[in-house]
Amino acid sequence: MSTIFHPLLALIASVTDRELARYVEFLKEENKILRSRVPGQVHTKPHERERLLTLGKQLGRAIDSLLTIVSPSTF
Repeated sequence: MSTIFHPLLALIASVTDRELARYVEFLKEENKILRSRVPGQVHTKPHERERLLTLGKQLGRAIDSLLTIVSPSTF
């Protein structure tokens, strides 16, 4: 699984902040579209929550603008 992330990390390291902002905006919109196709609530599994918490804590308060399946207060 970690070998999948190495090319992604190399890509991220090579782009500018403006490009990263566009990537994030695209991924946020893509997530909105996918969520609109899933009926009801999206429930995460414990290991998925742990991964999200680990990654989200590194972002600090910036995570508030990215959260979509939980509220900032429950994160």
